[in-house]
Amino acid sequence: MALLSRSILALCLALSSSAFSAQSQCDVELSHGLIITDDVIRILDKGQTRVQINNNNQLFIRGYWVDLSNEESKVLEQFSHGIRHTVPELVNLATDGVNLGLSAIEHVVEGMSDKEPEVLKTQLQYVERALMDKFKRGDDFFFIAPQSLSQIDDFFTKEISQQIHSAVHGSLGAILVSLGDAFKSREGNIEDRINDMGQRMDIISKEIDKSLKKKAQQLELKASEYCECLNALDVTESRLQAIVPGMADFDLVQIKS
Repeated sequence: MALLSRSILALCLALSSSAFSAQSQCDVELSHGLIITDDVIRILDKGQTRVQINNNNQLFIRGYWVDLSNEESKVLEQFSHGIRHTVPELVNLATDGVNLGLSAIEHVVEGMSDKEPEVLKTQLQYVERALMDKFKRGDDFFFIAPQSLSQIDDFFTKEISQQIHSAVHGSLGAILVSLGDAFKSREGNIEDRINDMGQRMDIISKEIDKSLKKKAQQLELKASEYCECLNALDVTESRLQAIVPGMADFDLVQIKS
């Protein structure tokens, strides 16, 4: 892990220019979506591939191949490597553990009644869609949607947290109905089950907040670590746009003042 961090830092320093080395601003926005595979990088506009980089050295814009000299290809390679050394790890951090956490919540709530409350199923599906709309990974690809990287933590601590809380607490009514049915049929002690349910709900809520806060802190720290990389990537992209003016139509990395 330390070796990886050193290699990433070395890459950032290689990409950086002396005029940019003192910059500390890290309000970075990705203005287009990205799909990254082993061989191809795709820059998306409204869901369509507009820029494609094959094997780090072959460029297509709007489906047309752009002929580059050896020196120009080096700039393209720097841009491609910069994307590959930052975006996949951000996607990994954003997705790691979240889906497992959703499954754990579902399992705990299911354990309180005979069946999964429909409101829980619907809300958790919404949470999963919201997450996958911004970050997604598969066996052979990474996806990140257009967004402000400096506000990733807000996505987890506000939007995702709120939706998960709604899913859990919205299930209380259905669980109480189930407990009432159990009481009527004399299955178990209703008071013990209600007390147990309340305790579990408190634990779930606390664990949700703790987990999402930790996730937001991890992403914030990683964005800070990659600040120089992202700023340097913007510089490299500007160099590439000077070589290939058509790239300016799909400006990927934007530094906000």
